[in-house]
Amino acid sequence: MTLKKNGNIDFNKITKELKYLKTHEVQIGFWGDRDGHLLTIVRANEYGAKIVPHNKSGKLWIPSREAIKRYGKSVKPSDVKDLFVAGSKKVNGKKVLGKSAGITENGKYVVLFYLLDHVRIPARPFLRKAFYDNQHKYRRLVKVGIDEIVYDDKTGHDLLVKLGKAGVSDVRESIRRWTKPGNAPLTIDNKRGQNNPLVDTGKLSQAVTYKIVRV
Repeated sequence: MTLKKNGNIDFNKITKELKYLKTHEVQIGFWGDRDGHLLTIVRANEYGAKIVPHNKSGKLWIPSREAIKRYGKSVKPSDVKDLFVAGSKKVNGKKVLGKSAGITENGKYVVLFYLLDHVRIPARPFLRKAFYDNQHKYRRLVKVGIDEIVYDDKTGHDLLVKLGKAGVSDVRESIRRWTKPGNAPLTIDNKRGQNNPLVDTGKLSQAVTYKIVRV
């Protein structure tokens, strides 16, 4: 119990910590001051998105697994020498068909980019699911935290830190376990058959954190 040196309950200390909880909150998520591109990915997955081209070709250029293997995940059409769009050049006397771009190699056409009119990302609300699935646990943590303030000399900050760490862990678990809707066939192919829609480099999971702010 929170006691003064003379053994009496320190109501002033308890009141101070409860007031702290009324004027502060913990926020779990991703922050724009760290990586704006990552926030775009988070929003697109949490709420869904339709991505349309904003270039002269009117197409989205999606690298194939072969392009990623040769040039890396950030490959751009300008990185590839002698790249041509299917239908604009003959290979072994025949026109290449299909919405793609590639190169000729040993007399064969190698697809390096798929040309798409748009890409639709389905909603994968991993943040909301983490909260809804664990809200009863958070209520228990708050109840225990209040008891610890009253009886064990803990602080309001201690409670918010505990909630923050729990929330981060739950969001990471939501990311790891997400399966439906899965990846598009092209994405699965580029990820060598893996169908973990929210897991690629692990950057998304690593970036989730918490902060305590005044309200």
